[in-house]
Amino acid sequence: MRSLPTPPAASLSGRQQQYISGALPHAAPLCRLSNAVGARPRAPLHAAAGRLHQNRVLAQATQAATDSNSGSAEPSPAGPLLLWYKRDLRLDDHPGWHAAAAAAGSAGVVPVFCFDPARYAHLVLPRGGAEGESLVSALESLDRSLRQHGSALMVRVGAWEQQVPQLAAELKAGGVVAELEVEADWRQAVQRVATALPEGAGVQHWQAPLLPTYADDFRDVRALRSVYNAPLPVLPKLPRLPSAAAAQGATDGGIGVDSSSGSSSSSLGISSSQLRQLASEAYRAGLSPALQAAAAAHGPSYGGGGGASLAGSTGSVSFSDEESNGNGNGNGRGPRLIERLVSSSTSTAATAAGSSAAAGADCEPGLPAGTSTSTSAAVGAGQGLSMAAEVAAEFAAGEGPVMRALGSYLRHLETAADGGSVEAEAEAAALAQAIASHDLPATPDGCFPALFGRALSLGVVSKRRVYSEAAAILSQQPEQPWPAGFGLLSQLAWLLTSSGGAAPRLRRQRKAAAAAAAAEARDFHEQMAAGREGQQAHGATLHHWRWQGLITDYLAAPAAQGVAGVGDQSTRPAILLCHGFGAFSEHYRDNVAALAAAGYDVYSPTLPGYGRSEKPVLPYGQDLWTQFLADFVLQVVRRPVVVAGNSIGGFISASLAADYPGLVQGLVLLNSAGRIQQGYQPPAEPAKASPPPPFVVEGVARTLFAFLEGNVSNQLRRVYPVRPQRADSWLGGEIARAARDPGALGVFRSVFYLPPPRPLNYLVSRLFGGPTLVLQGLKDPLNNAPARADELARACSNATIVKLDAGHCPHDEVPEICNAAILQFIEEQVLPNNSSNSNGSSKSNMASNNAAVAVAVSSAPAAAK
Repeated sequence: MRSLPTPPAASLSGRQQQYISGALPHAAPLCRLSNAVGARPRAPLHAAAGRLHQNRVLAQATQAATDSNSGSAEPSPAGPLLLWYKRDLRLDDHPGWHAAAAAAGSAGVVPVFCFDPARYAHLVLPRGGAEGESLVSALESLDRSLRQHGSALMVRVGAWEQQVPQLAAELKAGGVVAELEVEADWRQAVQRVATALPEGAGVQHWQAPLLPTYADDFRDVRALRSVYNAPLPVLPKLPRLPSAAAAQGATDGGIGVDSSSGSSSSSLGISSSQLRQLASEAYRAGLSPALQAAAAAHGPSYGGGGGASLAGSTGSVSFSDEESNGNGNGNGRGPRLIERLVSSSTSTAATAAGSSAAAGADCEPGLPAGTSTSTSAAVGAGQGLSMAAEVAAEFAAGEGPVMRALGSYLRHLETAADGGSVEAEAEAAALAQAIASHDLPATPDGCFPALFGRALSLGVVSKRRVYSEAAAILSQQPEQPWPAGFGLLSQLAWLLTSSGGAAPRLRRQRKAAAAAAAAEARDFHEQMAAGREGQQAHGATLHHWRWQGLITDYLAAPAAQGVAGVGDQSTRPAILLCHGFGAFSEHYRDNVAALAAAGYDVYSPTLPGYGRSEKPVLPYGQDLWTQFLADFVLQVVRRPVVVAGNSIGGFISASLAADYPGLVQGLVLLNSAGRIQQGYQPPAEPAKASPPPPFVVEGVARTLFAFLEGNVSNQLRRVYPVRPQRADSWLGGEIARAARDPGALGVFRSVFYLPPPRPLNYLVSRLFGGPTLVLQGLKDPLNNAPARADELARACSNATIVKLDAGHCPHDEVPEICNAAILQFIEEQVLPNNSSNSNGSSKSNMASNNAAVAVAVSSAPAAAK
């Protein structure tokens, strides 16, 4: 292990110095294996008795990193092993391959991908089917790489629980090797696969953590930065593909081609339109009948032709909104930015090839010919355009193109300043401009998640490989040292000239630091989610979900069975709880289980950027969070909801009800944020944000962020004026912990760039118009709560106002009162209204039902006793 050299401290930001002061990945890679689906993974665990092949996987996993035949001395399992690909579509840095190769012996390994339409629906339906095309391209590329190594990809289509056990039985497989999932639905499905496998076979799980030791607090993670796990190399030769598997792959490896659709299939017999068709059918079948119309109007297209995305704002928050090449599947910007990244390797080859000793690195086995995982060699002479043609120019087309794109991305600013032909300089300048379009003041370094978030989510490239490549960039010294002495002119010349290389290299290091930060943050949240998935908390269960590739958690409790007076529970709405600024899912700790006990399914998700959710560089704001809630309802809840929100969560809940009325049957506002403006008319053009200069935003954000982080307990007690004991150490500790997560400051900074929001009363009364309950804590120190309650009563004829003796968070300060009020509201106003107004559009009925606004002042201390 060797330390990364540190450039002059004055020339780098504190964030960049954090990564430069770390270390290159450790030479001994780590492969975490576990044979318990729901258990916290430890490295390595012993397999269960009677599953000898699993014991061999564990015993030989560490040797397999350097010798694929290390298990030859061991007896082979009774049958081949299935290497089950899910979201790990690569050969590079794949611990599963090393473990399977060590254990399989002469029995062989069968790589298989099973397209489960229900579970991949959220990947292939949104954004006009671009994800489906990327998935097909990634599978094609993976199959080509496997064939170069004497294997091939077997593709099955259907439910995992049916197809994987069936294939294992047909091939008499000795077991299955698969990556450990952290998302609740996927992990539960894998559990069912393990139960359905033939006797004697089991599922062996692997992980590829970046850090060998996990810490729950990112402050402690920083202390572990001295050692990282290096990415595993591609095995030089893969275990043989059994003849029975090869024969099956030739007959039913794909799903066939529907000639009537007019769509061409891939080399695997799969077309993206077919995947979309299958996914849309499965998606529709999983939705409540009450959501069918709303999903058709607002959700992904049910047909195979590519439909509208879930909201008009999706393009602004998409990881790959630069995808369009004029075919109608994007925003029409012209050639995909990823194509320019790959093809730019040709024009910049001359300067990149000699930039470091790594340029002569050997080609990594398993990647397409001529490709190296070294960033210098990745942009080597003559590789760009020919390779782009080979992989159909899709972003997620495979690890080879992605690694070349990563090399171009990390080096594009350097090569733009280093000179070359006029054409090369023009291409580099255009590429820099395209990348800069994502790096806005509100989202500095936002280009990395925009470009590479999808590749990380599909597993086309591993987070360890991204970190390793970024570390290699950060370790490079400028060609000339910083000038000695105090000669201002010489130092200025060094900064500005390409011979010194300071300015372009510092910009390049900023990009590398952003890549390293993204990989490290993804690893941190994946490890945290793996340890918490399925845990019991506050009488409910903690689960995890990936939204557009981001990991976030939610608290869920199913409806209690046998509740007196409750009829068909499938026809009742679920209850969705949305937290406020700085809070998280468990802020509804005393609401979820209590509401579920009354016969309702209850969900409380953590919004992206808060709590234990992932916090990448994104344009956080009301549009993104509203889109998140809509997707959560359509993909997780899958039935209409009564949505309740506190503070800014109330405004987001009102936005969900206003923009997606078919998803919402009732709205509850708990000291909601949002201005009240009578007679509001929307402007002809959307209002734009008017932030102060970036350096002012940065300074103020950092100052306020530090102040709030150091005074969480005091601030909490201030907003819990009636029962300050509810602002306990657990709540303050969780909020402070989240503030130390990577990317937390960026969420706080984004507040300065939000456009003026629509008035709250406009959302509630004009756009939604359905049954609404306002629970207003009168002792809220953040505003004049009594006057605000009266304003809402005058402005929203469809709202029932209930005044409470509480502060800013009545749901947590007086949960008993809020729970009772919410349940009464649903029973008296939501359920009767649903029989004639399933889509929440009957405003006149609601106006007459709530013409007399109810006002009740409760005594919180007395109720608490």
